[in-house]
Amino acid sequence: MNLRIVFVILGVSVATAYTPRPTVIWHGMGDTCCFNFSMGAIKEQIESVLPGTYVYSVEIGDSINEDQLHGFIGNVNDQVDFLCSYVKTDSNLKNGFNAVGFSQGSQFLRAYVERCNDPPVYNLVTMGGQHMGVADLPSCLSPNATICDMVEAVLAFGAYTSLAQHNSVQAQYYHDPLTEAEYIKMSGFLADINNERDAKNATYKQNLITLNQLVLFKFTLDTVVVPRESEWFGFYAPGQNSQLLAYNETAGYQGDWIGLRTLDEAGKLLFGECPGNHMQFNISWFTDNVIMPYLNNGI
Repeated sequence: MNLRIVFVILGVSVATAYTPRPTVIWHGMGDTCCFNFSMGAIKEQIESVLPGTYVYSVEIGDSINEDQLHGFIGNVNDQVDFLCSYVKTDSNLKNGFNAVGFSQGSQFLRAYVERCNDPPVYNLVTMGGQHMGVADLPSCLSPNATICDMVEAVLAFGAYTSLAQHNSVQAQYYHDPLTEAEYIKMSGFLADINNERDAKNATYKQNLITLNQLVLFKFTLDTVVVPRESEWFGFYAPGQNSQLLAYNETAGYQGDWIGLRTLDEAGKLLFGECPGNHMQFNISWFTDNVIMPYLNNGI
């Protein structure tokens, strides 16, 4: 007897399990990881719209109160180092994640990508980030008067003092265009992650250009971030505070110091606008403009 076994596969597809890509969010000044009217609501919305998505909201310190304090007082480099260490301990993030930064959380998450990026970020979305810094220090918005008193005490001797650059969060992304040389020399955080010093850190560019997309949202009526063009990597021309340079007119873009030009030429640098003042958006806008287009992807 001849036995012949014929295997015929007609149009059979092999289904693979879909795993939603996790998301990491980092709040802005005066906020915390978990207020139910801000980051808590954002976290819940992502989880609701994209079922099964793990969301980690960055918390600096051991409580909401400490987290809010560290949005004003603390060393930003230490805070970024914390995230670099923490994400390696969270098994939910081991295969990478999307990231959304809100206000100052934007440049903090960008620093994570440039300096660590292990696990890697897929899409980085920034909402009103001060990527080129602020020419005016924002007012202390904390309802806690003690925090504001601490901020004022730290800044009393100037934003570029060692005390301020190690303890005032906002001073660490202050960028005075009238004293460009002092900014580049004394800035403890922003000048570094923007690779503005003579000695460039090649790792920053190598890491940033691995992003699938870098998405920059600017608030059209922003009065908190001065100039608001900083949210799109624009800033004042050095030496004055009236002429504004677009992102692609800056020395950092033209020299491709952190990889912006590379991302742009690859179609991976995207710009968006949100109507209104700083951080003034509703959950419906966020769903349509951030969650669905940039967080709805799997590993």
